[in-house]
Amino acid sequence: MKRSKVLEERRKRVKPEVRDSVALSFRIVDRIHDILEQKGMKQKNLAQILGKSEAEISKWMRGTHNFTIDTLVSIEEALGAPIVQVSHSSAYPVNEPEPMIAAEP
Repeated sequence: MKRSKVLEERRKRVKPEVRDSVALSFRIVDRIHDILEQKGMKQKNLAQILGKSEAEISKWMRGTHNFTIDTLVSIEEALGAPIVQVSHSSAYPVNEPEPMIAAEP
């Protein structure tokens, strides 16, 4: 597939922190999808458990939703599985942010 020069130039101007944020959002969505699949559930099941519309869950699952901590906790409780894990490591001084990764099963 031929890539657009205009699009490539725009991609180069995206700040690394924005790129990282989008990548993390996609990892979170992938993790939610994996849990749903493992449990034989659909997005509509998650919507029912959370009292949300299927459309809202679908919007979340596009990978561009900015999840709040409260929303992530609600999803974890609804699915009975961790989505995001934050670990404390001596490699990260107390005053520096620790890495956040999408949890593995």
